[in-house]
Amino acid sequence: MPATAPHFPCEEALRELADGQGDVRRCVQTLTPLLFALADHLELPEHAREQAVGDALKDICEHCAQWPRTRLPAQVWVLAMARRRFRHGHAA
Repeated sequence: MPATAPHFPCEEALRELADGQGDVRRCVQTLTPLLFALADHLELPEHAREQAVGDALKDICEHCAQWPRTRLPAQVWVLAMARRRFRHGHAA
């Protein structure tokens, strides 16, 4: 299991979601501010940020069962998934 990061509120929500016992809404509410901050940091065009964040959230929810095998902290995994989606979406 990945190292816990008590200061990162999504750790428990992502773990529960990956185990099939979690609430998708809880993860979405927890991750949305982080994902918008990453979109701002990467300077995604303002008109594309909402769609990019939505796409990243879909990817995270769809692939969260793979997260424990990576042994990465939740925040690192989430940011990597989002960054990949943002780059893919921005290039398209």
